[in-house]
Parts: sequence; C-alpha cells; structure tokens
Amino acid sequence: MASFRASAGIIEARAGVDPSAVLEAARLAVADGWVVEDAFVDVEPLARGTGAPRVVVRFVVPTGNDAEEDADAWAAAKALATAVGRVAEWSDLHVLRRCGGRWTPVEHDQGSASPRE
Repeated sequence: MASFRASAGIIEARAGVDPSAVLEAARLAVADGWVVEDAFVDVEPLARGTGAPRVVVRFVVPTGNDAEEDADAWAAAKALATAVGRVAEWSDLHVLRRCGGRWTPVEHDQGSASPRE
C-alpha cells in the first residue's frame, strides 16, 4: 500500500465553527474511502511566516500502478477539500507521496482544485 498526505491551508474557520471541527471534517472525509493513518494541524508555516496552518491527513491507497495510486490520492484530497470547505475557508491543496523515506509532491494533471466557499 502506498502512503500519502493530503493537506490544505486553513485561512479561517467559518462563523460559529469550532476550530477542532476543521481537522475532524478533513479526517472523516478521507476516512470515508481510505484508511487514515494520522491527522494533524501543521502550524509550522504560520510559525515561519510562510503561510497558513495546514490540516494534514495521512492515508494509504491500495496497491496499483503509480498513476492509479496518485489519481486515487487526489480523489482523497478533493474529498478533504470539499468537507473542509463546508466548515472553513481553505487554499493551496497539496498531495505528497511517501517515496524512500521522503515525502514527494504528486502533480495533478487535470487542473488544481479551487477553494470551496
């Protein structure tokens, strides 16, 4: 099984939404179709002054060829973005693949997802 991370920068939780609900929405969206290994908020971009905090969900995709796995990982990322968009304003959707001990970006050749408002 291939391991991936999907993440989105969180600009702001919607009015009346508890911030913890943003992470939970992301985790549940991915867990609906994939096995979630971990979910967390990465505050490092905010601390470095390089961007917004990010919700990150690590999950596995059943074994196939690389192209199939990457496409499936992007489907998980889109599910994450849709769910997060219901509770927060987000930007900058990313997918990373675990390769030989490193996280490498997975390009999305069908256009990038846009924030849901």
